[in-house]
Amino acid sequence: MKSLTQKINGDIVRIYEGRRNEAFRIRDLRVQELYRQFPGLEALDRRLRLAGLSLLQGKVEGETPEPFESFEAVEAERRAYLRAQGIEDGYDQPAYHCPSCGDTGRLGGSWCPCRRQIIRQLLPVYFPDALAGDHLFSNFNLNLFSSEPTGKAGPSPRDLMADYLQMAQLYTGHFDRLRDRNLFFSGAPGTGKTFLMQCMGHRLMDDGYPVVYITAPNLFDLMTRHKRQQAAFRPDPDMLEEASMLFQALHHWDLLLIDDLGTEPATPETYAQLILLLDARQSRKLATIIASNIEAGDFSRIYDGRIASRLHGNFLKYEFLGDDLRLRKKSEKE
Repeated sequence: MKSLTQKINGDIVRIYEGRRNEAFRIRDLRVQELYRQFPGLEALDRRLRLAGLSLLQGKVEGETPEPFESFEAVEAERRAYLRAQGIEDGYDQPAYHCPSCGDTGRLGGSWCPCRRQIIRQLLPVYFPDALAGDHLFSNFNLNLFSSEPTGKAGPSPRDLMADYLQMAQLYTGHFDRLRDRNLFFSGAPGTGKTFLMQCMGHRLMDDGYPVVYITAPNLFDLMTRHKRQQAAFRPDPDMLEEASMLFQALHHWDLLLIDDLGTEPATPETYAQLILLLDARQSRKLATIIASNIEAGDFSRIYDGRIASRLHGNFLKYEFLGDDLRLRKKSEKE
């Protein structure tokens, strides 16, 4: 059975091969089109190749044969032709996705930064939860929310969600300046918390930021497995490797989305794990967004007081109002 690293490395190799093949395909199409427009360019390139082969043959054989044409002369003629026709030199080179490493993943004796970006794109597939493909800002429908005020003078769920939607778009649009602001979404099930959270995750992933989305039960299961593997006398190398890679993403990626906090088994160990995770991310100025059916004010009663203190001190709180949209959608279809 392949380890997580082997699986990811295999995926990386395939991605780089695909990028190189595409770079050469685009190059070939570009050259063909230029040759069609400028037949003289094709003739010059052919002459240059013949002159180069003649020059190379002379160096290999240790002789100085009479060249078919002077390589330097043909090269100068070609440069003049390119300038006269307004053709950019380098048209015959592959259009690599990453010009630095030529889509090899290696830069000198180390990995190219583009490899890290590929890993960030691949790793979410190996998390137990995934962002729903249709949870996008473009699919956000405010008309699903009630326009009836929730109290005598309170805002309607629709008006409130319109404000939250604007906040979420502002947050993601200025993420580098706002990433130290953590968000806490609370409210009854089906009031739009998960949808809005995932919209934000998709937008930032589209902008190139590494994002982890995970439900609270799976979050604590992952952290517990990592801790047990580390403490084991003979840990399973593959399991430890997988748990460590996912664990590091929780602590180091730009945005962590924790959904359904409060549905996990409540134990002193889970409290301690959550505190360590929140503190580590806060110290690195990394953004965390939490969604829960539990009101922020109730965390001090249900959770460890230290967790409630962090939520009150380090998170901006947004309360979601209204009925369960999933039940509402179901009743409208019936």
